Amino acid sequence: MSEHSFIVHEIKGYISSLFLVEENNRFFLLDAGCSCDFYKIKRFFEKNGKHLSSLKLVVVTHMHPDHAGGVRHFKRLGIPVASTEGAYKWYRGIGGFIQHKIDTYLAKFSAKRKGNIIEDVRYDRFFQPDFLLKDNDSLPFFPDWKAIKTPGHTFYDISVYNEEKKIVYLADLVLMLDGKFVLPFPVLFPKLMRKSLEKVADLNLKKILLAHGGMIENGENGIDFRKVILDLKENLGGKIRKEFRLLYPFCVFPHDKLFCVFKKGCE
Repeated sequence: MSEHSFIVHEIKGYISSLFLVEENNRFFLLDAGCSCDFYKIKRFFEKNGKHLSSLKLVVVTHMHPDHAGGVRHFKRLGIPVASTEGAYKWYRGIGGFIQHKIDTYLAKFSAKRKGNIIEDVRYDRFFQPDFLLKDNDSLPFFPDWKAIKTPGHTFYDISVYNEEKKIVYLADLVLMLDGKFVLPFPVLFPKLMRKSLEKVADLNLKKILLAHGGMIENGENGIDFRKVILDLKENLGGKIRKEFRLLYPFCVFPHDKLFCVFKKGCE
């Protein structure tokens, strides 16, 4: 494997796809998955004759249970975790406590919708990252990859981008459900989401990695990433999926959401 080449391994997690990026026998993980996904990741290494110690970094894009749920397992083993400043405090305060309970329920709802058996998705409201990532920061130990801020779904979302290979992990910025590209639920900050979609549309991407949708090549089945993303931007503010309508009023508890509403700066 040359200095700038890598392999992306996709692991089907409990709710979302988990991506392990391998460079020169070292790995980093794009999101920690649900708590129960840790054992799927561990089995991947065992099956491929590798030790978990070759996992050098876990990147957490935002604090939802299928992205940050497994953090405590990696921290316990001394594997460093990187995230954005503020993301690990998303559930602070009474509002954050309520939101954490709601998001845990939503994880179970999503698993049930996928036909999965119910597993334990409880996870910590807070964690302390080993590395704090700002917009356009290179990942620790993997300088060809950088974090780019893509808020909208929450206030602190990031995506992870390799400029040379034109590949990006979008986490929950865009989803593919039932064969269609859709926006995540909820979009708490529409103005920020619009800017994030515009930023990604301008990257001239060759491949996208979706936590809900897997690995997709540009041009595959006639897909034009730029058009897809800009179409989603135009659909911002459209109807909420039927199964989520009753839940939306309960998704405004984080302090950051209320701050933006009162300041009228993020809506």
